Amino acid sequence: MTRVLLCVGGSVEKFLTSEMLADLADKTELEMRNGIEKDEQVYSTAIREAGAEIVITGWGSPLLTSTILSDNPQVKYMCHLTGGLRANVTREVIEDGFLVTNWGTLIGPTVAEAALLGILCCLRQTTMFTFMMHRDGGWRDHEKDVESLYGKPVGLHGFGNIARSLVGLLRPFGCEVSAFDPHVADSVFVEYGVRRVEDLETLYAKNRVISIHAPKIPETHHSVNSDILASMQDGASVVNTSRGSVIETQALVRELKSGRISASLDVYEEEPLPEASPLRGLPNCHLTCHTAGPTPDRMVHIGHAALENVQRYINGGDVLHRVDLAQYDLMT
Repeated sequence: MTRVLLCVGGSVEKFLTSEMLADLADKTELEMRNGIEKDEQVYSTAIREAGAEIVITGWGSPLLTSTILSDNPQVKYMCHLTGGLRANVTREVIEDGFLVTNWGTLIGPTVAEAALLGILCCLRQTTMFTFMMHRDGGWRDHEKDVESLYGKPVGLHGFGNIARSLVGLLRPFGCEVSAFDPHVADSVFVEYGVRRVEDLETLYAKNRVISIHAPKIPETHHSVNSDILASMQDGASVVNTSRGSVIETQALVRELKSGRISASLDVYEEEPLPEASPLRGLPNCHLTCHTAGPTPDRMVHIGHAALENVQRYINGGDVLHRVDLAQYDLMT
């Protein structure tokens, strides 16, 4: 039977129930070394002692390097339960063609769901009304205008898997959707019925709602700066469920304090968000704590998909969600 090493840094039962693990143990020679030290030699030794052909990893797993693979030629496949891979496998390993998969498109719908929530919270000013009702003992203020999403022009900053999932959620609202993403082919825009925008300035200036889905790479760092934010329409909203570094935080704070725009944020430049952050307490800023990803009830779904990939590999079939170099370079 195929030998498998399960080496997840955190709580594996979030993704793999005891029944799922028992089934995997019936079909493979399974060894579990969860919470292993993040040391190259320790990791290499664990893989060698397990004789693993497949390594199942996740959040908090050690870094798989070319040195480890040289020391363990029997390893052929890394099945990563989660998304970002920079902390778990080196670029050189991917470049050499080693087989690595992750959760691929599975996370798209849940993050898109959170982005839609953020959009609606901004338009309906839920944070302001929550403060008014819970903290201030108030009631509705007819001078506070709220808006509907129906028919609104929505701009997507980034057009990867999550943004594409959001397009589907926006369809019932009849939104005019445009997007900026220099890494995506024109054919994809056509497939999803989304208008391509060639620069961020136009995207932010022309849309009533902006939803950010850009990766954390050097070219996106503070790409949403004071000039971009200043170009937004009065009363416009910006939602960020991607990476906090995309927005220049202090510039956003200035705009929010002016009352000119609203925001919904799930990610921040510094996490956890400091207690003294000026973002806290703003009535036009809806805040959540990096929870846009898979909810606990959806993590087992991701685990099932990972184990299906393991079975595909064992049976000699094609695995799903293989990570290539282009995808790796756009990951966190």
